[in-house]
Amino acid sequence: MNGHSAGVRAEHFTDRVAVITGALGEIGLETAEELARRGATVWAADIGFSPSEPSRPVGAGIIHPVNLDVTDSHAVDSLFRSITSASGPISMLVNAAGGPGTDRSPVEDVTDAQWKKVVSLNLDGTFYCCRAAVKSMKSGGIGGSIVNISSGAGRTYSRTGVQAYAAAKAGVIGLTRQLAREMGTYGVRVNCVAPGLIAVEGLAQELSSISSGAMQTHLSGVALGRLGSAADLVGPIVFFLGPQAGYVTGQTISVDGGSTMLG
Repeated sequence: MNGHSAGVRAEHFTDRVAVITGALGEIGLETAEELARRGATVWAADIGFSPSEPSRPVGAGIIHPVNLDVTDSHAVDSLFRSITSASGPISMLVNAAGGPGTDRSPVEDVTDAQWKKVVSLNLDGTFYCCRAAVKSMKSGGIGGSIVNISSGAGRTYSRTGVQAYAAAKAGVIGLTRQLAREMGTYGVRVNCVAPGLIAVEGLAQELSSISSGAMQTHLSGVALGRLGSAADLVGPIVFFLGPQAGYVTGQTISVDGGSTMLG
């Protein structure tokens, strides 16, 4: 994505501190790189990073990779305190960690463990990171912006039999609205992006299992007639984070090529 796209100055995140979870996924990675290109100090968090992962400059900013399991509330709190101590108050958070998991079972066959694993990653992890970020934002007195990543499954339903994922992602949308109402008085905006079917590496196996006929049926319901990409998500995320969305909070935008058109 071009750092000067849409007429927005590339440096408009200079001196701002961002945390991106799920930063080894394509959506998290591309978002982290875009924010760094625009001058931000980006802490890119993912369970897959090694503790010794080196920082790297990107454009006018820098990316610090850090290991984090978002389902561990104590680890989340510790990391956010460390980031605030090292870089100053956090002003941007993108909760991109999540996923449906690999289980596709009829609801009567879903185990407690399967349910809790998916809900913990997608909803609990988002809550833990929001809670920790808000502490930093309030302490800094500079406001901030949080973008949660939900899913089309959270706005309507999932076609792939992932009950916990659909429920958790609907919960993310509810959490977004509630936090937006609570945090507005502190200058903190909270918004949500709900992707449709996005062709990213993590879904490669699932996409390959879809027959050509089923894929055509899906695409026939997408107004733009194609699958999305990680790059399609970056623009809306950056918009929500930036000053052009300064009077926007509590909103969920579908980025799905027009497969759902909700008010």
